[in-house]
Amino acid sequence: MAAQAPDSTPPTTEDQKASIRAGYDQVATKYRNWVAPRNVPARTAYVDKLLSVLSPGAKILELGCGPGVPCTQLFVEKAFSVTGVDVSASQIELAKEVAATATFIHADMMTLSFPEGTFDAITAFYSIFHLPRSEQPKMIDKCLEWLKPGGYFLCNLGTEEGDVLREGWFEEGVRMWSFNLGVEGNKELFRGVKGLEVLEDGVQGEKVGRVEVDFYWVFGRKAEGGEKGKEERLESIGEI
Repeated sequence: MAAQAPDSTPPTTEDQKASIRAGYDQVATKYRNWVAPRNVPARTAYVDKLLSVLSPGAKILELGCGPGVPCTQLFVEKAFSVTGVDVSASQIELAKEVAATATFIHADMMTLSFPEGTFDAITAFYSIFHLPRSEQPKMIDKCLEWLKPGGYFLCNLGTEEGDVLREGWFEEGVRMWSFNLGVEGNKELFRGVKGLEVLEDGVQGEKVGRVEVDFYWVFGRKAEGGEKGKEERLESIGEI
């Protein structure tokens, strides 16, 4: 059940993050059993595009790896060097079962620190929208810093606008938050990211339970040409 968060006495950011972390811990096995067999054509298509441009042994950072299926497992099977990050310790324990050679970090992605130019690709599936809206631009900037020149960024974001609380998420008592900028807000977010050339983006729907839910997908590349790359990116977004 989804509802816009009430305006009166809003919870603190720390409360919301604690709720998200506890929720994913509590439903870890149920969530894994639900997500593993899911057919998500949009994600499959974008992941295939990413795989087609990566070299053998490429270093991939997966933000919000969850239980490791399907993507962490796939990246490991393709012999990439994978670092998976998740806010839920229980999700990470499940991921280790299917991607034993990956490196896992239990953390809020906003607290991460890596040397500049560490990764060939960074992915964030169904995860960045769990960050407060004020943190989302900062997270994208961090990703650009961690990418090598010419590295790839792939993520999806929510298309609803505002803070959304889902009560009884997967089971009674679980409260799950998402923080959304809306489609135009998402486009504006990426217009403001200096150094990311958007190669492809768009809204794609998928079945979530019994309903169709839209997500905004972005596949981009860290520019090697500075402002030139930025100008090309802005022109591309303007044509959407």
